[in-house]
Amino acid sequence: MKTIGRLLLEILFMAVGIPIFIILFVVGVFYTFIKHIVKWDYSISRQFTPILRIVNLVFDGLANAGAGELLNDTLNVKNKYARYGKWYETISAITGLVKLYEKDTWLRRFLKILGKNHCEEAITDMQDFYYKSKFKL
Repeated sequence: MKTIGRLLLEILFMAVGIPIFIILFVVGVFYTFIKHIVKWDYSISRQFTPILRIVNLVFDGLANAGAGELLNDTLNVKNKYARYGKWYETISAITGLVKLYEKDTWLRRFLKILGKNHCEEAITDMQDFYYKSKFKL
């Protein structure tokens, strides 16, 4: 019963939060655009590069959370630490961790289109520290 309550609370937060966040985002983008047009120092890349980057990260986390079990089963990931499915980790970083601590996969070879060592470079310093300590066990 406690887990159902937590789920309902998350749904409530989502129902209230998403419209507020979208409104805040739209107003903030327009505000920034107008502010820098008036000051005549507008840089489209300075404003939109961070926005595009975070949109990519949001959808990467969403895909990782939603398809985590599918990726773990499809890629036959056996280790109990570096696994797909956490919303706060990117698919590329987990793919790099799986390569480092278990095996290479077709997904990592495919993601090389984003850069020769894309998956390995996607691993954050915090992930590197955490997983190194876990795999010492």
